[in-house]
Amino acid sequence: MPNYISDFSKTHFMVSNPARVTRTGMDGKPFRCPFCPGNESDTPPEVCRVGEGEANKPGWKIRVFANLFPITEPHEVIVHSPDHEKNIEDFSIDHMSDLIKTYIARYNALKEKGKVFIFHNYGLISGASLVHPHSQITIIPQEIPTRTLPIQPVINTVEQVGEFISYCPEYSEWGFETWITIDQKSNIKDQRFDQMEEKQIQDLAKILQSTIQKLKKIHGSNPHYSKKPFGYNYYISPGEKNWYLRIIPRFMERAGFELSTGIMVNSVEASRASEELKKI
Repeated sequence: MPNYISDFSKTHFMVSNPARVTRTGMDGKPFRCPFCPGNESDTPPEVCRVGEGEANKPGWKIRVFANLFPITEPHEVIVHSPDHEKNIEDFSIDHMSDLIKTYIARYNALKEKGKVFIFHNYGLISGASLVHPHSQITIIPQEIPTRTLPIQPVINTVEQVGEFISYCPEYSEWGFETWITIDQKSNIKDQRFDQMEEKQIQDLAKILQSTIQKLKKIHGSNPHYSKKPFGYNYYISPGEKNWYLRIIPRFMERAGFELSTGIMVNSVEASRASEELKKI
């Protein structure tokens, strides 16, 4: 079980969970991917699935189950597809829409249990312990303080698809950091994450996929960034209103200054990042 530990001031919290040291791929045992079709018995029982077939058997398109090595309780895994390597930039828009619908369904199922965080780590550089693309949902008790950024003003717009805008906020902690949110001039500006309709889900799928594709091209065309494999994190901060999706490319590392001061250093100005992304 996770153990929440605070510092002396009780303003900073950490989670202690030693069991995660021996999670799959880090335990020294012969490896087979627990997220690939045919290996469903290697995971806890399904919570839900998109696609055909019997529960806990092949035939699924998207699969959800409890994390075998949870950070929090509950903590769920959403496997994006049966394909071990394909991810956001490769999926059809219909499949992307099904993934977002799965996020919404699990958010609705879990939101009464605490603060819901939906996130995706892509690549080992981003903290993913398994290559097979997947997202995670964690629940933090309401009484535990979290430090998620409030939504940042829309500036340095990259793209607009329907009611959604991608942009590089002036306060960007990472190079080419990109946010997606609802256009505040639209009729749905106060709409909650779990209230999206089919057209809005499709538009969010399109702009998320487009943004990842743009970032992948930036990575591949830069001789310094491409020394390391492509990787990123994104998370959704659902909230009641003013929700957003924040994408953090892992093109650069954090070092002693950031760790000692808590002040992030970003060598790519947000205005320049947005201009480069718009060209793609």
